[in-house]
Amino acid sequence: MLKYWHAFQEKDSKEKIFFLASAAFVLLGLLLRARHFLAGRSLWYDEAMLALNVRDLSFGALTQQPLPYEQGAPIGFLFFLKATVLLFGDSEYSFRLFSFLAGSAALLIFAFLAQKYLQKTGAFFALALFVFAPFAIYYSAETKQYMGDLFAVLFVLWLYDWLLSAPYSRKKNAVFTLASSLLLWISHASVFGVAAVGLSLLWHFYRQKEMRAFWETFTGLVLAGVNALQVYWINIRPLAQNAFLASFWEDAYMPLPPTFGWLLDMTNALLQKPFGLKIPAALALGLGLVGAIWLWQRQKDFALSIFLTIFLTLIAGALQKYPLAERMLLFWVPLIFLLFGAALDALLTWIKPRSLALFIAIFLAAYLLSFPMQEAASKFQKPLMREHIRPAMQHLAENYREGDLLYLYYFSEPAYLFYAPKYGLDAIPFVLGENRQGAPELYKSDIDALDIHGRAWFLFTHVYEVPEINEEYYIRDYLKQIAEQKRNFRYPGSSVSLYLYIFPK
Repeated sequence: MLKYWHAFQEKDSKEKIFFLASAAFVLLGLLLRARHFLAGRSLWYDEAMLALNVRDLSFGALTQQPLPYEQGAPIGFLFFLKATVLLFGDSEYSFRLFSFLAGSAALLIFAFLAQKYLQKTGAFFALALFVFAPFAIYYSAETKQYMGDLFAVLFVLWLYDWLLSAPYSRKKNAVFTLASSLLLWISHASVFGVAAVGLSLLWHFYRQKEMRAFWETFTGLVLAGVNALQVYWINIRPLAQNAFLASFWEDAYMPLPPTFGWLLDMTNALLQKPFGLKIPAALALGLGLVGAIWLWQRQKDFALSIFLTIFLTLIAGALQKYPLAERMLLFWVPLIFLLFGAALDALLTWIKPRSLALFIAIFLAAYLLSFPMQEAASKFQKPLMREHIRPAMQHLAENYREGDLLYLYYFSEPAYLFYAPKYGLDAIPFVLGENRQGAPELYKSDIDALDIHGRAWFLFTHVYEVPEINEEYYIRDYLKQIAEQKRNFRYPGSSVSLYLYIFPK
């Protein structure tokens, strides 16, 4: 620590201000992520399905994918969750600890890479984008593997910098090979980062005529490739053969040949989620292109690793091996934000006079940051509770009477099963509704077939809703015709509903 303090004291005033401002922003980013992690919201539908598998299955059973509820995830990620639950219990914090640690570490790595490869203005702008990125914050408190993807790609970029920051050594290459191989078990998307960085290293060593480093790196990549084949055969192949997962992502692949219309549509979709930016697609594409040119002119090795990561992902999408949609591309967020930061540096470098460049840069930065900052402030004050089922479970436990009928809306089952033991409800019989998407009128005959006489509870969460129908409202409107509603419990800000009806005896 004393060494770093002396190094800080030796910096000039501008360097100190930049360092302190960046450190303050990193701390702010950690605070935003901690706020969501500590909010204690209930596991929602997707999380609950995965959590049930982790809680109830053995380590060995978790390798047999797809898991129940059509779930699949990297085996290393599942093992981490299982170990955490065994150590700390099956609370929401245990299930989300991996994502929180990955999100926090990713923020630190991103800050380092931004200040290393961008100029001060661009680095600070890119860091601000990442600090306030709505979905980078959200997925840092989610029982899913997507923040692990983002961390893995940033970590392998950090390894790339570490390998090239000092003279090459066989020990460094061995560390890179081992770390890359481990990352492949934790994150499926890390294969793009590992391959991109590996190819970039080969290109660098070949240009520098360091042939020993070239061949040892090549050998390490071959070993990592063998490991990747094992990951594919054991973990990914069974998921790729699953009919449900294949149909779920069938519209998320790149057409061949790709069209400009597809590019615009994809850019617009990704700007909303996972980038969390409200800007035109043309502006985003323009900034990305300008940033790519500027970064290539000054940091060819690092730029190539970013370009290849994105390019290899697109190739996998064109081959229908990797969906190019939403959370599956969360690991692109820091890469694109680095390019946006480089674009700001380019504008400040290329545009004359300086006053005009500063005006454009300030306006552009304020425009891009306005929505993420508003979202971050709003969600910090009132975190997204989503399908917060615990209060409804507590109310049900306190008011349930022997003989009451309990009806679970089809998609309510995973969260109910996860929380039922915590509220002494696991021994209570329930009726699970059918999935009637596309034929809602069948809900009426389903309810009529229950032959209810007396009290009946109806629990709704993760409700199917399209412009034509909200299934909860549809069922509730029918219940009002045949029974008397006595209670309607809903936690503020949550989409979980619990109703008590009295049916004629």
